Amino acid sequence: MRDILDGLLPVLQSAWAGLELVLSWPNILYPVTGTLLSMMFAFLPGLSGVTLMALAISFTFAWDPLPVILLFGAFVGGATFMGSVTAILFNIPGTAPSAATMIDGYPMACQGQARTAIACSAMSSALGSSFGIFVLILLIPLLRGAVLAVGPPEFLMLAIWGLCTIAALVRGSLIKGLAAAGTGLLLAFVGLDPLTSEARYTFGSTYLRDGLSIIPVFLGLYAGAEMIDLAVTGRATISGHSHTEELAGSIREGLLSVFRHFGLFIRSSIIGTIIGLIPAVGGTVASFVAYGQAVQTARKGRENFGRGDIRGVLAPEAAHDAKDGGSLVPTLAFGIPGSEGTALLLAAMTLHGLVPGKQLLTDNLDLVFALIWSLFFSNWLTSILGVLAVHRLARLTVLRAQVLAPVILALAAIGAFASRGMIEDVVLVCAFAVFGYYMKKHRWPRVPLVIALVLGPLFETNFHITRRLDQLGRINFWSRPLVLVLIALTLITVASTLAQSRKRSRTCREDDAQEL
Repeated sequence: MRDILDGLLPVLQSAWAGLELVLSWPNILYPVTGTLLSMMFAFLPGLSGVTLMALAISFTFAWDPLPVILLFGAFVGGATFMGSVTAILFNIPGTAPSAATMIDGYPMACQGQARTAIACSAMSSALGSSFGIFVLILLIPLLRGAVLAVGPPEFLMLAIWGLCTIAALVRGSLIKGLAAAGTGLLLAFVGLDPLTSEARYTFGSTYLRDGLSIIPVFLGLYAGAEMIDLAVTGRATISGHSHTEELAGSIREGLLSVFRHFGLFIRSSIIGTIIGLIPAVGGTVASFVAYGQAVQTARKGRENFGRGDIRGVLAPEAAHDAKDGGSLVPTLAFGIPGSEGTALLLAAMTLHGLVPGKQLLTDNLDLVFALIWSLFFSNWLTSILGVLAVHRLARLTVLRAQVLAPVILALAAIGAFASRGMIEDVVLVCAFAVFGYYMKKHRWPRVPLVIALVLGPLFETNFHITRRLDQLGRINFWSRPLVLVLIALTLITVASTLAQSRKRSRTCREDDAQEL
């Protein structure tokens, strides 16, 4: 215990020194500027903090390391919340992880509850980020052991656990839900086989060799499909109301919802932090796994998920932002980026002579904490500005569909093209817009499809690696503690789903008997 305290004391001293660096003048201008810029980029579909970071690297070659650290820390944290605003208001994911927020956020906007959903997103984002950063500070003395405990077997079980939540998310026909999940897995297998590098389901197209990009698929499946539905059904506005005064919900209700479901917030933040620790997995997986466990652990009202349940906004938002703190662990310790944002952060640090590893975490620990505090400050500033703008943002849901639908469709197409600069992505948006509208019209669930699409590559790649390592005798799958924990969680998920299914069937039979 004494050794732990001795190791923690210099960390706390460096944490204070890093905070002084961030708050001093004119250093504070860098995180503020970075936050505002990343908010603007994240609000536009297809653009994100990653795009902004890629553009900013070339402008910071001659800068000193500290301003670069402060600016890029704000870029990492500032884009997360605003991407969820477009997901809630228009069913357009500003970033890929925001797709999980759409599942319940957009239905809330359609019910006139946009203010509640945005406020909940802001509070979950700020507190989730704080949780992840707090864990990061505690893990700094123990970084090496924390990262090396995770390998391909853990990735594999994480993917299996996430896929097992699909059954709990299905509403209505289980056959349709499983078929949608199967379709998502098939789409995830498009591209090069990770084992043999042979092309699969590409039909001779070079565009499909890299697989289907998630952003165009999400934009079409949700934003495009919803705008088509809005035009076909003749709804006047997204919310169904023509005046702001008619909108329900409140900022206070959204802010307090995090504390009313505090257990869910903690669980989701833990999931986000742990997944952030895993290199190259990213916030999309964290958001969908957290959403799945929110459905699994719901004691009542489980049928409300997907129809505008505030818990469906809280869970992915907390996980997504907690992921940022966790993803810095492998980045700072070993130079292994935990997400796209930290990959570009790593590039900027390396260009300025800040090499991840022991030297960075000892000689330059003040700069490490300057980065952490910049991330913390950016997340809170974004959430505060978002809450202050809630009323103005909610007004967008009462704009007339004839004006809004063409604009949203155009933004979806522009966003898809901007993400990779390929016209084929725009065609993909159109194709999935029609496909998504068909699924919505005929009551086929889209959530199982997108979860399977996100988790499919993670499952397949790590399945092959784990199987090969086991054949060579390099690992013992059943002797890894984290694998056993994930197996237990998977079994609990399956058992819980079966129990809930039997309970619903028994209730339906009793209701039928009473009617007779």
